[in-house]
Amino acid sequence: MTQFAPVLRHILAQPTCIVGVGNPLRNDDAVGALIAERLAPAMAAAGRHTVINAEDVIENYCFSIADSAVRNVLVIDAVQGHGTEPGAVVLGRLEDLEAADSGYSTHKLALSTTAGVLRHHGKDVWLLGIVAANTDYGTAIDPEILASAEAVIDLVRRIAKSSK
Repeated sequence: MTQFAPVLRHILAQPTCIVGVGNPLRNDDAVGALIAERLAPAMAAAGRHTVINAEDVIENYCFSIADSAVRNVLVIDAVQGHGTEPGAVVLGRLEDLEAADSGYSTHKLALSTTAGVLRHHGKDVWLLGIVAANTDYGTAIDPEILASAEAVIDLVRRIAKSSK
């Protein structure tokens, strides 16, 4: 997880909107929404960043984010592994991950469309994805996915606190 610290420091050095995406009724797919819920209090205390729990309707927040003063948008979502182990983390510019089609979001169309609007408004859009094990209907998140989520939460909190 520490290999992502330099990129996260770069992202969080500027005002950032952290957007958790995920369907709470699709097991591991809920991980982005879970992370957003847990990060919101710490980010509010840091004061430079906003957190939105968009669940599976990121498009509903698109224009309010586009009109905001943030420079970066960090989308946190479950991703498809394409051979990667569940719980693995990917981080990069969304357009780079789209082009590679590796570890890409489980919300492709809505996220891709929203990212296009955000880029048009001058925002840099990043994806932090956690490889899901199970996105069938249900409300249980795999222990490996939860461990990765906790590591992400801890890292983002520490970086945000140190960049005050």
